[in-house]
Amino acid sequence: MTIHELSKQLYSLSVAGYFNGEKFTRRQLESHIASAFRGTLKAGNRYVMEIALPDGRWLFTVNRFANTSDGFDYTIPDTREEEAKIKALLITPV
Repeated sequence: MTIHELSKQLYSLSVAGYFNGEKFTRRQLESHIASAFRGTLKAGNRYVMEIALPDGRWLFTVNRFANTSDGFDYTIPDTREEEAKIKALLITPV
């Protein structure tokens, strides 16, 4: 999906547009995600963020799959154990 589609879906899932502890508009979220991938042309890039959901704040990933504008997807974990794996990405060197 495109970054536009991705940000639209994530924004609709969030509680009041809160990401990384800050309130975003949908356009701000789209711009924030786009800037995270600016200059990264290879597939396999990943960006970790936090989203406010009705059941709490969760880490999630945004993934780039290809060199095209529609090569993005996101993963929100189902359990706190799965979220711990995402948290480990933040402290484990690549």
